[in-house]
Amino acid sequence: MKRRKVDRERIERADRESRLVLDAERQAREAKTARLREQRLKKATEILLAELNRPGEVEPP
Repeated sequence: MKRRKVDRERIERADRESRLVLDAERQAREAKTARLREQRLKKATEILLAELNRPGEVEPP
């Protein structure tokens, strides 16, 4: 039985390229998550400040 020839350089090159793509996708996901988290925290802060600034609706401690 004859062994199949394996092009190791091609496999290594494909591994490197796929790793680059996966790293770029991961960085994009993490950046989007951070951006959305920042927007969510900003909105929550704005809502809280608006509630605190309404006269008469907030009971004094």
